[in-house]
Amino acid sequence: MRRALRTTVTTGSIFIVSFIFNAAAGAVPVMHNEAVLHGVVEEHSLTQSGLVGIVPEQIIYKFVISVRTVEDVNAYPNFIRGKEGRSMIFYSKEKQSSDLLNKEVKAVVEYRGDERGGLFWIKKIEVIK
Repeated sequence: MRRALRTTVTTGSIFIVSFIFNAAAGAVPVMHNEAVLHGVVEEHSLTQSGLVGIVPEQIIYKFVISVRTVEDVNAYPNFIRGKEGRSMIFYSKEKQSSDLLNKEVKAVVEYRGDERGGLFWIKKIEVIK
């Protein structure tokens, strides 16, 4: 009985140490990725970063873009490939023109985050028509 108790305590101790180590180590960031999309801006608004889990609190720009076509950029992974025909949410910390609504745009985008989650970000956006 005593021997079984030691094994349980040792196993429990290893679990606790492993859990604490993994929590302290943090999550692994996503690999660098990039894509170019062509689409139509369906929604453009300001939002508080805290609503999407970003601290410190700041104003960010939210876009809903109907993705028409997607292009690869160099040899980077393309995380929006296959999303043509869908409306997707993108964010930007850069001030963006309010006249992008209902405009056809070309945007360079990337996904930033880790295995716990992340967001799609606009690196560059320009009006096509």
